[in-house]
Amino acid sequence: MLEGNLNLRDLGGYMSGDGRRVRSGCLFRSDELHALTDADLEIVTSLGIGVVFDLRNPMERAARPNRLPVDVELLERTSPSAGGDGRTTEEQIALGELPIRDDELFATVYVDLLDRLAPELRMIVERAVDAPVRPLLFHCAAGKDRTGVVAAVLLGLLGVPDDVILDDYELTTTYYTPRRMKALAAAMAEHGVADERVRPLLEARRPVLAATLRHLHERWDGFDSYATEHLGVSREVPDGLRAALLVADRSLDEAAVGARPGE
Repeated sequence: MLEGNLNLRDLGGYMSGDGRRVRSGCLFRSDELHALTDADLEIVTSLGIGVVFDLRNPMERAARPNRLPVDVELLERTSPSAGGDGRTTEEQIALGELPIRDDELFATVYVDLLDRLAPELRMIVERAVDAPVRPLLFHCAAGKDRTGVVAAVLLGLLGVPDDVILDDYELTTTYYTPRRMKALAAAMAEHGVADERVRPLLEARRPVLAATLRHLHERWDGFDSYATEHLGVSREVPDGLRAALLVADRSLDEAAVGARPGE
């Protein structure tokens, strides 16, 4: 387990609809990397990551710059953000201005990300074809929302069923939420904020991404069409992605699915 990172996971090991598995050690999803300890950095370096794509906005990047292994290519989001609240949860707690969790409203945010993050998604999908040679890590702040949408698109293009994509999304609630709640405990106690007021804001709520996937299928009739018609990747890219990142070896350890480096 990493000390300064709560949600770094390998997307390898998931079963595709054609019986192959996603290759491990190639695609990684994560929360922000600014608090990595020296020991964490050694573990992340050992993963051989060649490309990091930072999905955070400029304000987030300036406030909490990443610590990265040497010689990693860093790509950063250039598309405009939606102009939402850029304050940390600690700041919202201190000011008494925590938002109310509304899954239906939040689903509209995710649907908007399918459009808003199109330039970044195109680059990530195209770079992912080379991930067996240059492993790719993408992240936002919590590794939940922006990262969750990107992971869903990649896994969908690889033929991973929607239910499994949603299972992967919910792992954030397993790995990230308890440790983040622990980190917030002092601030919550100081300002008299109850656990149930904060926890839903930190959870990966399955209905939110489920509604997003339904929208994608209804609007574009599947992941391949979304990638070619909306993201603008060439028609060879989805097939190239599957050729590069799906393996027929069925002996892969299913326990490695959703694995976190350092465990």
